[in-house]
Amino acid sequence: MNAYRQDAVAYAESQKEMQLVSERLGRLYKKFDADERLMADQIVGEWILSDDESIRFDAMDLIEDFKIVSATSALSLLADRLTTSKSPGAPFERKKIERILLELEK
Repeated sequence: MNAYRQDAVAYAESQKEMQLVSERLGRLYKKFDADERLMADQIVGEWILSDDESIRFDAMDLIEDFKIVSATSALSLLADRLTTSKSPGAPFERKKIERILLELEK
C-alpha cells in the first residue's frame, strides 16, 4: 500500500490534482478481500500516526469513506497529539478527527 500510495502521489502531482490520491487509494481498497482489508486497515492505522500531514489526510479519507472502526484508537492518539501541536493546521485537523470519530460511533 505504501508503494501504491507513492505512485498515486507522483501521478497526482504530475496532473496537479492531489484528490486523485484519495480516489486511487479508495479504488484499491474496494478491490481488497476481507483478509486484505484487515492488513490494509492496519496500515491505515499506522498512516494516521504519521508525522506527514498528507499521509494522515489520506488515512483519514480512507477511514471516513470505508468506516474503518479499527482505526479509532489511532485517531484518538492523533487527536491527543494535535492538542499540544504548534502546527497552524492542528486545530482544524483535530476537529476533522473528532467528526470522524463521531461518525464511526454510529
